[in-house]
Amino acid sequence: MLKGFNIISYIILFEQCILTLSFLFSGNKQLILVPSVAFRYHSNDIEPTTNAHPSDDWILYAQGWFFEENRFRAKLARTALSTVVSNIDRKRVSHFTGSGLKYKTLCMDGLTYEMCIKTDGDGLVKKQFQLSNNNVQNFRVSGGTYGKVEYFLSTIDKTIQRKGEIFLCDDNGISIISDIDDTIKLTGVTSVRSILRNTFSGQYKSIPGMSERYRHYELYYNATFHYLTASPDQLYPFLHEFIQREQFPLGSYHMRHFTWCNINFFEFFSSNSFIKQKTKILHMFFQETRSRKFILFGDIFQKDPEIYANIYQQYPERILKIFIRVSSKNLSNRLNRVFQHIPKYKWDIFLNGFDLPEKIF
Repeated sequence: MLKGFNIISYIILFEQCILTLSFLFSGNKQLILVPSVAFRYHSNDIEPTTNAHPSDDWILYAQGWFFEENRFRAKLARTALSTVVSNIDRKRVSHFTGSGLKYKTLCMDGLTYEMCIKTDGDGLVKKQFQLSNNNVQNFRVSGGTYGKVEYFLSTIDKTIQRKGEIFLCDDNGISIISDIDDTIKLTGVTSVRSILRNTFSGQYKSIPGMSERYRHYELYYNATFHYLTASPDQLYPFLHEFIQREQFPLGSYHMRHFTWCNINFFEFFSSNSFIKQKTKILHMFFQETRSRKFILFGDIFQKDPEIYANIYQQYPERILKIFIRVSSKNLSNRLNRVFQHIPKYKWDIFLNGFDLPEKIF
């Protein structure tokens, strides 16, 4: 077990010893764009409960990561992982061990005008911009419940270009916010060996019945979907493959970024930092929409119950239901305690998708 905990630490120690030779091990440059979300623009001079007018502007968010493969770091990672993981997926390791390209200029086009942005100190793309409703409707294409806006982001010389997606989330309607690991995808976050094996090898496996039930909710409630997870955005391409293969509804992703200062991959999943991140994103959805209702899905294996209970206390009228996945229906003592101030009809547990009701309300 200790080997699993120290894998990332070993890689860092080795890498620091030959840092000055890193240029010998650089690889291909790659750009990942993670699907994001757009909300209506709300002026500060209107009441916080007043919905936007149908003609009002939109605020759009673009997110991603520009990085370079680090062959030396990837080799060390594969060597270390081989002590606990068989049939390692080299591409996943290559993405996970990449080096962010910081402060690089990337240009966005495909919308009303071209604009250039710089990556941050970790190579992350974080861009917020405003478009009129007319422009959004002109650029809107099918995808998700209310459509999406697509854009292109590229290097200045156009040698690298990727298409990004931004899903529309208006003031009214219903949204389903779902965790990924051990809620819809088998990860085993309580075990370091399970995390490593289910992350870096084999085909990602779905919790039975979840995609069917989510697709039903999407159609029945005309719901938008947003995937809120502690997983690192370096693994987004592989989660996207999983979502597509299992036919989960399309939607935005809200992930964390693993840096080599985190040192321990298992602690990255289990640390309190993901509590702050998930809470921040949930607040964003409630604050940026005025009367939208939400259904929350999570699992008992981390802190989803505590996060959702805290959010419920602040927005009780806007949360229609909380569903928590458990490993046994006997594991309700913790939830009874955590949800003691939430009416019982507002939360429930499930083992898999077949336990979920056809109609939530």
